[in-house]
Amino acid sequence: MNRVREYRLRAKLTQAELARQAGVDSRTVSRAEEGQAIREVQAVAIAEALSNALGINLSVQDLGINVYQ
Repeated sequence: MNRVREYRLRAKLTQAELARQAGVDSRTVSRAEEGQAIREVQAVAIAEALSNALGINLSVQDLGINVYQ
């Protein structure tokens, strides 16, 4: 299972809820979960939102998010 999806489910969030908390489009969360590359700023926002939701510190690398500049 993709680590973004794994942590999102652990936080009991839908893709739409995570997207809202991260300030990104829900399609961006979907792409991240599918292993597609997203912008680095979006990846950081997703990592921060999941970190806040779970009360732990997760990095983009921890989540295995593919990024492009």
